[in-house]
Parts: sequence; structure tokens; C-alpha cells
Amino acid sequence: MSNYLVELSVIHIALLLGYGFFLRKERQYAKMRFYLIGATLLALTIPLLKLPNLFYVNQEPIAALPMEAISLNATTITPIADRSVWDYDLLIWTYGAISALFLLKFFNNMLYLVYLGRKSSREKFNDMSIRKVANMKGSFTFFHWIFLSDEIDNKGPDYAIILKHEKGHASLGHTYDILFFELFKVCFWWLPTTWFIIQEIKKIHEFQADAYALRSYTMDQYSSILISSTLKSHGLNLVSSFHDGLILKRLLAMKQQTKKVSPWKLGLLSALCSLLFVVFACSEEQEPKSKELGSQSNQSERAVLTVVEEQPEFAGGMNAYYGYVAKEIKYPLSARQMGVEGRVDVQFVIEKDGSLSDIKVIKGIGAGCDDEAVRVVQNAPSFQPGTQGGKPVRVRLVLPIIFQLNEGKRNEDNSTPGKIMVEEVESSQGRLRVDANYAQDAWSGTVYDPEGEKLPGVNIVVVGTTTGTVSDINGHFKVKAHEANDLSLSFIGYESLRLEGK
Repeated sequence: MSNYLVELSVIHIALLLGYGFFLRKERQYAKMRFYLIGATLLALTIPLLKLPNLFYVNQEPIAALPMEAISLNATTITPIADRSVWDYDLLIWTYGAISALFLLKFFNNMLYLVYLGRKSSREKFNDMSIRKVANMKGSFTFFHWIFLSDEIDNKGPDYAIILKHEKGHASLGHTYDILFFELFKVCFWWLPTTWFIIQEIKKIHEFQADAYALRSYTMDQYSSILISSTLKSHGLNLVSSFHDGLILKRLLAMKQQTKKVSPWKLGLLSALCSLLFVVFACSEEQEPKSKELGSQSNQSERAVLTVVEEQPEFAGGMNAYYGYVAKEIKYPLSARQMGVEGRVDVQFVIEKDGSLSDIKVIKGIGAGCDDEAVRVVQNAPSFQPGTQGGKPVRVRLVLPIIFQLNEGKRNEDNSTPGKIMVEEVESSQGRLRVDANYAQDAWSGTVYDPEGEKLPGVNIVVVGTTTGTVSDINGHFKVKAHEANDLSLSFIGYESLRLEGK
């Protein structure tokens, strides 16, 4: 959710900055209105799209170590209690409360407009239906309802002009814009561009309604009525009105000649929209493929690996790594309050320079525990990289972390936060299943977990050799071997499996 809000903010601000630089001083009000609505719709939808990354570059091959090679001694860690300065639940409640106040105000205005409609008296003027309201100043339009103060004389010179302006609001559907942006404000009231865009769209509405009325009246007639009218606010934010302010801006806009927007401005704005779409929507990372290490032969065989000779090493050894985890890990308060406990497996890649990448949870329990485990791994100091043939290589590892509450307690306070353990590989979760066959000098098949789900990232090694592979995202694998060779299949947390050759 937080990522969505950040991306929406960046997109909306960027698009509104583009509007401010290239469109705000133009006089093509229909295009300006379309852009403001489109920019907001793009900001709402782009963060929801997850398309393949257009700029994906095939990475260096990753050597996936057989899980038996990863030795994780059982270690009990007493975590530091979660004392975040920002109380996430408090922020959520505050956000919701303020949004609820804006929503309440929105519905209050809607009900008041319905009330005015019921208490008003109706009359006809040419082809327009008018609602006259007592004890009200000026005029305004809501959908196709045109409200006028009963103080405005229907025989006065300004009557027909005011109605023509209000009819422009109704004909152009300005109320729909206002309702859309007011509901946008309910959800995103904290965004500065929200308030800017509401004021900007109302200004454009007035310019458009003025242009609509000027089709039937001269500039002198219309401007004199506009200046002499009583310009008092009606106090409603869901309507459009002839009697809104902006007199000088409206008069200036009426006198300026309309001209087309320069094509280069439209081109730059289109490029900006395309760039934001590519950056934020086309961001789904493709799964890197493991390839043979240490040999250039048999290039058509994908996902082939050679067992790494030297494993990655943490500075000071694994005990030092456990010490780092003990210092940094916290048992999330939300998880303790909900009684959530269990095992989180964090997978990561140690790059050739020792840095960590592609950090993700392959098995989690939620309630903030997954995010906490990723945070700790992500912030870890660099490792000494693994090597193959004396050269550094990329290696994928999996770190299991167990969150466990104190027996009989939900651990809702900070004094008894529970415990967290990093355990060595065990087979308590059952045995791997495989559906495989041998043909054309190669083993191929699909690996499943004990529940029958296809399992990616399983290490398959040809017994007696240093050749192997890992199952792909769909659990499939293929590896060159003699028919008589056995295959060894292993994955963190599951009992290893041996597939016998013929």
C-alpha cells in the first residue's frame, strides 16, 4: 500500500509539473481539462500495472548451491522490542479519520443540494428549467439543475446572460469533474497537487462557461454584467457558478485570442506520460536463468550449474552473521498482537562483489514478519563472494528464520517479545516429489512439494559429477546425464530425494 501511495504521488506531481510548465498559460481549455483528468487517472492506475520490464538485461549466471552445503546452526536470538518512532496502526487510523471527515463533508454538501432542490420553486425560461431559492446569493449549477437567487430579477438585463453561463456549465458536464476530484481529495487529501488541481479545474470551468456564453453575447455586454454582478460565495464546493471570483482572470481570458497549443508542448507531455508509464508500470523483474558455470560447451542446455568450489563467507564467519541478526531483528508488534508465529525463508543472491541482491521471501507468514526478515538481510554487510575456478561467481542462498511466541502468551507488550531462531536445514516439512523421464541423453521432468505444488529453485545434481541444474519458475528441469546416473534433488526445508538411473 505504501509503495502505491509513493508511486501515485510521484506520478501525479510529475504530470502536474508538466502541466504548469507547458499548458497552464494556454487558452485551449478543453485540452487543459482533458489533461488534468487524464493525469489523475494515470496516477491512479499506473502503480497498479505490473508489466514486464522493457529494459531487462540478462544477468550473469547464478550458481545455486545444493542446500546441504548451507550449514545454519540452530541459534536462539532474543530480539530487540519493536519501538518504532512511527506507530503504523496510528498512522492508518489518522489517515482514515481525516479521510472520513472529508467524506462526511462531501455527503453533507450533497444532502444540502438535495435540500435546496426540494425547497426551491421551479420556473421556465426559454428551454431552461430554473430553481429559484430564497435567502441565497448569486447562482450556481449542479448537474442540470440551475439554482438562482430569488433576488435576481427575471426581467433584468443580466438574467439571460447569467442563465446562459450556467447552462454552459450544465452542457459541458462540469459537475462530473468536480465530484471526481472531490472524491480524489477524500482519499489523497495529503497530496499538494490535489488542492491545486481542484482550484485549476474550477478556473477552467469558468473560462469554458464564459466562452459558451460569448457565443450569444458581445464582449462588452458580457463583461459589464460580470463586473456589476454581486460576487459573493455560495459556500458550496460541489458546484459551478457565474458568481465565483476570478473576475480579472476571466476578463483577461475573454480578451485574449485563442490559439492552438504548440505541437512540441504536446509532444513533451506525451513523452512524459510514456516515461512514467515505462518506469512505474513496466517494472516487473523477470526471473534470471541459471546457466552452466565453468564450461562454454552445450550452450543450448539452459539452467546448468557446476557446484561452487568456495562458498560465500561472512566477515568473521557465520557466528558473526548470527550476531548481526541478533542485534537487528525485531519481532513485529502487530504479529505478536495477532499471535502470528512460524517460519520465514528469505532467498538472496550474493553478487561477485559480495553485495546482496534479489532479496525476497519464498515462504512467509505475513503480519510484518516477512518484511522484517527481508529488512535484516537487505541491510547486512557484504559477504566475501563465492568462487569457481578461482573466479568470483554469483551464488543464491536461502536463510530460514523462525518467529516463535512465548508459550501461552500473545506477547502484546514490549517486555516479553518472544524469540527468533535461525535453524539448520531440516526435513520436517516432508519429501519432494518428482515426475521425470530419461530421453535423448538427458533427464527432464517437474518437481513438486509435498502438497503437489510445482516448486521452483530445486537443486538437481547428477550424482558422481559436478553437473546439475535448478528447476525453473514452473518447477521444470532438464539436465544432460548418462542413463545410469542417479539424480539428487534437494531444497531448503524438505527431505532430499534421489532418483535412481537405469
